[in-house]
Amino acid sequence: MSGFRIEVAHDIAACALTVPLQEEVWSGDVIVPPQLLLAVVHNGGFVALGYVDGDDRPAGFVFGFLGIYDYHFRHHSHMLAVRERHRGTGLARALKEAQRDHCLDQGIEVVAWTMDPLEARNAHFNFGKLGAFTRTYHRDFYGAMPDKLNAGLPSDRVYVEWPIGHDRTYKRLRGEDRPPALADAEREGITYLLRADRERPAPAGRPKGETHLLLEIPREFQELKAKDPELALAWRLAARDAFERAFAEGYAAVEFLRGADGRGAYLLVPQPRRDGGVAGDALAGEARVERGVAGGSLPATR
Repeated sequence: MSGFRIEVAHDIAACALTVPLQEEVWSGDVIVPPQLLLAVVHNGGFVALGYVDGDDRPAGFVFGFLGIYDYHFRHHSHMLAVRERHRGTGLARALKEAQRDHCLDQGIEVVAWTMDPLEARNAHFNFGKLGAFTRTYHRDFYGAMPDKLNAGLPSDRVYVEWPIGHDRTYKRLRGEDRPPALADAEREGITYLLRADRERPAPAGRPKGETHLLLEIPREFQELKAKDPELALAWRLAARDAFERAFAEGYAAVEFLRGADGRGAYLLVPQPRRDGGVAGDALAGEARVERGVAGGSLPATR
């Protein structure tokens, strides 16, 4: 694996270097102009570029800004991109760590962003590598999006919350705390709220007070969308219904579990009451996961 370095952007030249990356990842339809990035940087926001040894071009970048949520300051991470050939190298995690350090220096405890819940690779990174969670679903959040990743489907999103001062976050970033395997959860008999029947979504009903639930998504959503747009829409609508039902019943998605066969599913648990406190408190419900399910043998996430 190549070495890399992270450089924080402070001027217009550095902000402009994000534009080719934005065009490569999303196409030219959703570009955030460098002038706006610079204004955000000079008002508490954050832009950082990731470089791989031997290449003068940035291999990735992250961009976020200050916001207020539930009467608390938090940082909204609006964009994270890494060139295709450098994905899986640890560069994305290094960019998030730099963003986290910036926010901790400001006294901010939560970083948040939106995510397409059907993108398994992103789910594995956000939940498995970073230790984030979600309890909020937005239908067609951005409206119609013409870029190559989102065109043709409603832009549904989950609102991901990352408690950056939480002990679990430190352990995830150091690789000391890992999610259980999907097979272990299945052996414990955890109920599926949504699962795949071959390639089609097969809803299993609504929550009935279970302590844990599983919600499966497609293995490669972009490939599925290119091959069968109607099936991709069916997954969008089935996942929307399943997430909305679960969140309305008080569940939060706290993990993304993967199987040896490439399948992946969110693990949901009941969340504590939501009273405007630090978002990381919602992870208290995950203690049940770490101790096993109903006294069973589901391995600890450490």
